[in-house]
Amino acid sequence: MDFMSIDYFSDLEFVCHGQMSYFNGVVERNDFDYWGLQFSRRGSLFLQIDRNHAETTGNAAVFLTFPGASFRYGAADLSNGIEDKLYICFKGARVERYLQGELLQERRSGALIQLGEPESFMRKMRTIRALLMLPFSPENHARAVLELEHLLVIMKYSHRADSPRSDWRFEEFSALTEKIVASPELAWDFEKEARKLSVSYPHFRRLFEKFFQVPPGKYLLSARIEKAAALLSGTNLSIREIAHECGFEDEFYFSRIFKKYRIVSPLQYRENFR
Repeated sequence: MDFMSIDYFSDLEFVCHGQMSYFNGVVERNDFDYWGLQFSRRGSLFLQIDRNHAETTGNAAVFLTFPGASFRYGAADLSNGIEDKLYICFKGARVERYLQGELLQERRSGALIQLGEPESFMRKMRTIRALLMLPFSPENHARAVLELEHLLVIMKYSHRADSPRSDWRFEEFSALTEKIVASPELAWDFEKEARKLSVSYPHFRRLFEKFFQVPPGKYLLSARIEKAAALLSGTNLSIREIAHECGFEDEFYFSRIFKKYRIVSPLQYRENFR
């Protein structure tokens, strides 16, 4: 990425962020002067905005907090609580552009957004938090803003009725991506996968990008990086072993790609997230 015009991202300010592995309380606020992504990975979550009917879900979900409304949200079952509650809050002139482009919307009903790939969404939120915890630099800030915008795009297409995911073929492609995420180390042949779905490879690629905003090769690479990050933080495998476990034949190439995606080297990532 070319960061020569890095000041382009200075019109958004990250106000606060945080993570709780377990939360069994209730938040009541009507004084937000900034926007916030509020994510819950597991547990019974409820949300009430103003005096609208309360919404609940037992699945992973995300919603937006914003100025000018009263919010009441938290664990619907206080005896069990919710797991992995993350939040990232922001404000600035850039928000107005998001609103004008409908990347952000002040939804007071139907505000709980179900996520098709919650683990990936959570990892992206953690990536933003990791960037924000590093010493400030224009480059780190720009990367955090871009990651935030990616999350907003995911949210937009997760709840819109006219989402490309309404296409009847989305389920077939979604099943394929689940297999890729489960086994990214395999030598995936996307021309072969296209034949399985009875479409030409060019059409397969167009549909894949329509549904997931990235081409299949980049999706696979991202899945390999995600698996590598999990192995770095959760195992004692060597960098070489992790590279091979994730489908990279060359550990030096793996290290370069990992740093490109995660800002830090595999060793630094392990030190930060163990």
